[in-house]
Amino acid sequence: MHTDCTNARENGKSCQVYVYATPDGKALYFAREKKGHEGVKGTVTEDYQGILVHDHDITFYNYGADHQECLAHVLRYLKASIENEPDRTWNKKMHALVQEMVHFRNGCRQPHGPDPEIVSGFEKRYREILETARKEYENIPANDYYKDGYNLFLRMEKYMHNHLLFLHDIRVPATNNEAERLLRNYKRKQAQAVTFRSFENIDYLCQCMSMLVLMRLEDPANIYDRVSRIFG
Repeated sequence: MHTDCTNARENGKSCQVYVYATPDGKALYFAREKKGHEGVKGTVTEDYQGILVHDHDITFYNYGADHQECLAHVLRYLKASIENEPDRTWNKKMHALVQEMVHFRNGCRQPHGPDPEIVSGFEKRYREILETARKEYENIPANDYYKDGYNLFLRMEKYMHNHLLFLHDIRVPATNNEAERLLRNYKRKQAQAVTFRSFENIDYLCQCMSMLVLMRLEDPANIYDRVSRIFG
């Protein structure tokens, strides 16, 4: 299940909108006043026992059976490291490796998943690049101006399993793009409204967006008629 959240504005205050989407197209939106465990409470993630795909929100690691980090975000962070730390080599090597792994997985047509020997080779190269990063940061530590590259290295080392789960389980996507795409619908509405006058209005919007997603799955040709009957 894909999951993500974005900042919302309620009468000048910040709150959150969460979205949860399954591979078959179903999705639910939830309005929450806070992030973290308070934000997850009462959502489908709270009791979920499957694999969660997300952008390294530490809170989600307390839920679900396993986790896949969104590699689209990782590529973005690596690109930022390349721009801000041009003298380091690990970020360029890791960026190329992640792209290669995603391309390999996208082209994999085997029902049982990628070849274990090829996956093992990817893991070996991944560890070697992490070792390169360790040596580079030992020789020239990250400066106070930019530490994101070093923090990314630590994260990719600690959560290696969660960066490479998509190579071991054919069901798992490499990115969280489905949830991000669905959140754009809310972001566009907020851009029009600028700010909502009450939290209840955001909650109503989330409920309506959830119903529209599910109705579109059932009968996309007659969604206008169904909505008209509901409000008629």
